[in-house]
Formats: sequence, C-alpha cells, structure tokens
Amino acid sequence: MKTKILGMVFGVFILLQGVVAQDHSDHDMKMKINHDSDEVQQFDVSTDFQKQLNTVYQAGLKLTEAFIASDASATTEQAEAMLETLKKVDMSLVKGDAHMAWMDYTKSLSDGLNKIMASSDLEAQRKSFSFVSETLYKAVKTYGIGETVYYQYCPMYKASWLSSAKDINNPYYGSKMLKCGSTKEVLN
Repeated sequence: MKTKILGMVFGVFILLQGVVAQDHSDHDMKMKINHDSDEVQQFDVSTDFQKQLNTVYQAGLKLTEAFIASDASATTEQAEAMLETLKKVDMSLVKGDAHMAWMDYTKSLSDGLNKIMASSDLEAQRKSFSFVSETLYKAVKTYGIGETVYYQYCPMYKASWLSSAKDINNPYYGSKMLKCGSTKEVLN
C-alpha cells in the first residue's frame, strides 16, 4: 500500500513539475519586429495616427538626405530631430495589437536613432540607419501614412531606405554610388 501511495505521489510530483516547467513564451507580446522579413501585420488606424506617423516619415526623409550628403554632423542633428518627432506620436490613438506593435516600432526606432547620435563615424551611423530604415518601412507598411512611399534597396550595401520619389538617391554610398539601387516596393 505504501508503495502505491509513494508511486502516486511521485507521479503527481512529475506531472506538476511538467506544468511548472512549461514554456510560457506565448504569453509574451504577440508582435515582435522581425527585421529579416518583409512580412508585417497591417492595421486599420485613424487618419490622425497616420498623420503623426507621416511626420516621423518626413523626418526620416531629412535623415536620408543627410546620409546622401555624407554629412555625419547633419545625420546626428536629423536623427535627434526624428527622435523628437517620434516622441510626439500619440500612441493612445492605437489600441490592442496595433498599440503593442507601435510600442515595438517605437523602441526599435529610438534605439537605432540613439546609435546614430552616439557616433560621429559616418559608416557606423549608416549601419544604424539601415536598421532605422527597415523599422520605419515596417511601421509605414503596418499603418499607412496616406501617401505613396518608395521602398528602395542597395544590393551593394544590402540595405534599404524609404523615399518619396521614384529616382534612386542612395544614402549608403552618397556621391560615390548615388544611383546604385532599385525600388523594391511601392507603398500607398
């Protein structure tokens, strides 16, 4: 009898141990930015939020222009301006999964912009810019901004950027290879 009871207690212990050791990663935020994939979930959001995201995109265009000019101090200034614009976006305008996704995008953009501002080396800034550009692309694709955006790619640098024009002006090589690249996608 004692053996049966001990066996049952041991069995219950093993079962409970399995429950405690379960992987609860599915309880984490559902949306994490995958920087290696062009796939994003799209959300229908208010035009007010899209307008605010558009101001971040416009600040991103100015940052791109500073990289095209190969001006490290201007990139630092424009990264700071873009970060300030990002901080002004009213995240209460998005709810649920759209809100969680925006929190991820905001963190990624802030991290990338801070890295640009922390360096005076143009090449190091460009590496961070590729991360910022990819994140901004995903945010614009996720929410829309109410205008046409060109998602462009440099095969030599293996990085992308956003543009308001069809013409290629490569921010990764500046005047050295200004026209290197192609439009990968047009977002409306």
